[in-house]
Amino acid sequence: MSAFQTAAFYELLGNSAGRLEREGDFLLGALARAPMNRVADLACGLGLHAQFLADHGAEVCATDLSPEMIRHAQETRAHPRIQYVVRDMRETDGGPYGLILCLGNSLSLLTDTTDLQRFFTAASTALAPGGLLVTQTLNYDAEAMKRPRIRVERASVDDGDIAAVKRFLPGAESTLLSITYYAATRTAFMDTTETVRLRHWTTQALIDAAERAGLTADALFGGFDKSPFAKDATDIVFTAQKPT
Repeated sequence: MSAFQTAAFYELLGNSAGRLEREGDFLLGALARAPMNRVADLACGLGLHAQFLADHGAEVCATDLSPEMIRHAQETRAHPRIQYVVRDMRETDGGPYGLILCLGNSLSLLTDTTDLQRFFTAASTALAPGGLLVTQTLNYDAEAMKRPRIRVERASVDDGDIAAVKRFLPGAESTLLSITYYAATRTAFMDTTETVRLRHWTTQALIDAAERAGLTADALFGGFDKSPFAKDATDIVFTAQKPT
């Protein structure tokens, strides 16, 4: 690896196959319920979900604020039914869509209620009548999420090893996440750190923002296996529908 690229580290450390095994059936069920097969994948990252849905017949507009992520997705997951665009997740253009996704805890990057409402309002405007919005955030009310913690992800590459060390420091309304990426290969020895603040969105905050945007709260799950949401669930998987 001759140059450091965050997207490449995400690709190598992200366990893409395992993620689709957990989430794929849920997403196909949502696509089957959608009134049309046009999908917007907001904060699409590596394009994993976009490619999966395009492979199952969807026409996908996949957007991300990071030009690096979009470039990587275009290079690794090009598909005739995917359009990749650099765009903020608070802006949803090009509708109507039958299904809009915002997964991977991306909504927690929006740190105030104004931005959260802007997201839901834009998504509602872009949805077709009867269309579905699916969001996935982490459940910061779970006891395990309230403690400082460190997680290490590691992978071997052809000429060495790479790793990501993630440090979580929870506060009352947000968690400070610091990620240090390391590469030790024959051609590179490097590290770089990025730090973000993750807002603790509650189920009620999501429901209220959706309803203010004219959507109807549809379902609330504790994971993509459709387990009922409970206080100690790992995830908040929320679906909302636009009235017909």
